[in-house]
Amino acid sequence: MILQQLKAYLEEHGTSERKVLANHFGLSEDGVDAMLQRWIDKGQVMRIEDTIKGKFAGVRYALNKGIGISVKM
Repeated sequence: MILQQLKAYLEEHGTSERKVLANHFGLSEDGVDAMLQRWIDKGQVMRIEDTIKGKFAGVRYALNKGIGISVKM
């Protein structure tokens, strides 16, 4: 199942950009967001929104190893 494969990829590679995950799994970036939202809801994956000088620069995902919480604002 793709959900397990996405999680396994993050376990192996650590933090990964959304576009890298999309290319690797042949999904759209929105598809990656939708799939990983299940793991985020369970507290197992974090979504990190990168900024440069206050402007949105991209999205990364990482496993939540108990050192942080995923918060949507």
